[in-house]
Amino acid sequence: MTVFFLALNSDITIVNEDQKERTIALKNFYHGYKTYDLKEGELLKDISFKLPTKESYFNFEKVCKRTHLDIASVNSAIHISIENSIIREAHVSIGGVAAIPKYLHKTTEFLLGKTLTSETIIKANEVLQNEILPISDVRGTSDYKRLLARQLFFAHFTELFPEAFTLNDFVQHA
Repeated sequence: MTVFFLALNSDITIVNEDQKERTIALKNFYHGYKTYDLKEGELLKDISFKLPTKESYFNFEKVCKRTHLDIASVNSAIHISIENSIIREAHVSIGGVAAIPKYLHKTTEFLLGKTLTSETIIKANEVLQNEILPISDVRGTSDYKRLLARQLFFAHFTELFPEAFTLNDFVQHA
């Protein structure tokens, strides 16, 4: 579920033993495998995010071997706001391609201010592919995870904008 909250650009509140609180962006919480921005005696108190509006879109995709209670091979989420066909806000996240759930900073930055077209999405996928560094593990090889990352990224747009995009728009770039 972390990629879900990353794509919503969530903040987390952390409380220490003295009940002092601090709030940080979830995208800055993970430092590495089992390493977090959490000091001795601190606990996560809550998570907060803005609800999507009617001008924004949210999608979550997951690939796993079993339907329920399974660790994803790869999962991804996107929250995007469009105004006059221009991407005004975007947050993209992905799991299963690194030691930690990743907020895709470069992919997100690339999308901002661009016109929502298949060309933009294809170029954003190239940025995404350079931003991830999947490792092979029991959930799949690094090449397989790259393929899944690409397909899930394209699926966000075919799910959110079915009148504008189909997978055929992206096939030649597969």
